[in-house]
Amino acid sequence: MITLSGVNKSYGKKQVLFDVNLEIPTGSFTMLRGVSGSGKSTLMSIIGGIETATSGAVVIDGQDAGKLKGKARTEFYRHKVGFVFQGFYLQPQLSIGENIALMGMFAGMAKLKREARAKELAEKLGITEVLMQKPAEVSGGQAERACIARAMFMNPEIILADEPTNNLDPENARNVIEMLKRIQVEMGATMIVASHDALVEKYATQIVEVREGRVGVVGANRDENEAVRMDDGATTV
Repeated sequence: MITLSGVNKSYGKKQVLFDVNLEIPTGSFTMLRGVSGSGKSTLMSIIGGIETATSGAVVIDGQDAGKLKGKARTEFYRHKVGFVFQGFYLQPQLSIGENIALMGMFAGMAKLKREARAKELAEKLGITEVLMQKPAEVSGGQAERACIARAMFMNPEIILADEPTNNLDPENARNVIEMLKRIQVEMGATMIVASHDALVEKYATQIVEVREGRVGVVGANRDENEAVRMDDGATTV
């Protein structure tokens, strides 16, 4: 369970989040819905530990994340959370395989183990043919799959995806959302997707509206049977 209590966020005199109180159930597919500039990416960054709240508490599986400092904080988020950044955010000088394995390198994982894990994930996500290529040499759909593989690398319990369909055509967008849904279902991961794409709503078990920095749950505790199921031929992860 992820619980936010009285969370506020300001940059100087500009306040972007106002008294956010929110519970995200373990194993849910939660959509943070809102237009660009609504505050949903900032909210996601606070949940994922990239930014800290100006005030309020973020509790993840009973751990008050605000009380974690230094190495303890780094290790907690490294193993707990995987992030799919907006705009792919792949290192252009590295191959797709090296990009996928970055988290393992930061964690001190041996090279052969990193490479084996990257290959395993690439096979599951259908991008083995581009492992040796640079990001500029692959399609948008392949790049997004590489980002998802990188987020999965450390087997996190929580995966955050910031506008994962923004740079994709409709077919690739659907494939990516189906993939994220399958990860949520089969791995039991908590999936949090920030998006204004109506397609995402069909797969969500919880919908959270973010508007001008204020948050409200508009659809919660939907049964998995009510959410869209993937076709039998969808990629298995």
